[in-house]
Amino acid sequence: MEIPTYQIHKVMRVYTKQLTQSKLLERDRASGSKPSMDQISISTEGKRQAIIDQVAADIVDRITSFGPRDEFDQEIVDKLESEIGRKVDFNKAKKPEFVFNTIDEENGKKTSTIPVDDSRFLINRLEDLAKEAVDRNMES
Repeated sequence: MEIPTYQIHKVMRVYTKQLTQSKLLERDRASGSKPSMDQISISTEGKRQAIIDQVAADIVDRITSFGPRDEFDQEIVDKLESEIGRKVDFNKAKKPEFVFNTIDEENGKKTSTIPVDDSRFLINRLEDLAKEAVDRNMES
């Protein structure tokens, strides 16, 4: 099984953050300081939604930058393509336009472009589909 480097980096960042927070908490306990009254309590559902939003944003960024990398990404892209009725090719180059391929009735490939501003609806829908998929996986 191959683990992409971006996943390893994310795990390392989370681990470092937890380690740092643990040390700060331990230091506060040792000094006897009281917790700040400015703390905000977030419900479990709010935390869950924040996680879903962050993971979905990461997925959309990864798909739009590199294309679908695994079955999970491909499932989300397949849903988007079935909704819009054509294949979408996520071009790696950062251009002021969105380049995608469609398959015509005779199975011919046709490359099309639309201005980036017009492609925003595709990205928004891709993000919604990613959130749904992440939410579904968190329930399993």
